[in-house]
Amino acid sequence: MSISPFSTRPAAPGGESRRTRLALAIATVGIAATLLAYALSPGVRHAVSHAEHSVNHAVSHALDRDKDKKAAKPLVHPVRPVHPVPRIQPPRGGQPARTGTQGATGGG
Repeated sequence: MSISPFSTRPAAPGGESRRTRLALAIATVGIAATLLAYALSPGVRHAVSHAEHSVNHAVSHALDRDKDKKAAKPLVHPVRPVHPVPRIQPPRGGQPARTGTQGATGGG
């Protein structure tokens, strides 16, 4: 008595060709669905564009022969910002600044 839950009958030659056709049909439908989704959805195109950029970067990084030469050069960056940030000074005097929400008399 066999402990295998499946029978070990030999496969019929007609069953193999049917299985091959089924596998090809499933692959064809999958590829067609993928191409249709790419054609119709801008989100899919955007994601594919990001993936393409990432793969291009990874491949160029892996195949870069001048990597060691580039790492030896020190990078020069400016220490101060190009456009200084203006400082806002508090108003002088004892009265708070008007915000423009009240009238000229300051009453409500």
